[in-house]
Amino acid sequence: MLKKLLPGLGLAVLLTGCATKDYVNEQTAELSTRTQGEFLRMDTRLTSLDKRTTSLEAKTASQDSRLGKAEESLGATHRLAQEALDRANAAHRLAEGKLIHQVTMTDEQIHFTPGGAKPDKAAEQVLSGLVQKLKADNRNVYIEIQGHTDSTGSTAANKQLGLQRAESVRDYLHTAGIPLHRMNVISYGSSQPAVPGKDSKARAKNRRVVLMVLI
Repeated sequence: MLKKLLPGLGLAVLLTGCATKDYVNEQTAELSTRTQGEFLRMDTRLTSLDKRTTSLEAKTASQDSRLGKAEESLGATHRLAQEALDRANAAHRLAEGKLIHQVTMTDEQIHFTPGGAKPDKAAEQVLSGLVQKLKADNRNVYIEIQGHTDSTGSTAANKQLGLQRAESVRDYLHTAGIPLHRMNVISYGSSQPAVPGKDSKARAKNRRVVLMVLI
């Protein structure tokens, strides 16, 4: 009887072993599938989080950029307002001031670079002498620097050229020690000729920078 049972028992054990192995494999495969699914979901969430983080960083950078531009614009506006106030105060003082000295630099005596605004050495010597005199007098003076041109060229071009030459003189005086808020520049272009005529001598007299020193 026992001999008859043993083969059957061995077969049952073998079948049970096979069933257990298959079950373990199934569980392992299912666990692996779930694990891979979790990894994929986690990777998707991380990717989405990275995208949101990148978007947030871009928005923050854009806001910082706009804030920086706004601060620059505010600073520029403040500087322009202060410069306008300084010019207005200088113009007011010039309007009420008393003329004590006038320097006229014509193209007969000094020269700017051809078609340009930089004064030559002769002009610098004249300006240097003026600065020394003003420092020696030690008075709170105001200077209006007027730029004039001859009639050659367009009205707009002459207006701009006269302004550039007046500004060049102002910059030289400032470098030599005259405060900017004590100077004002204006261009008359070709609208106020010193002498009539359009010949070379008349044009040379009309190309000039006039410095009005007031107190």
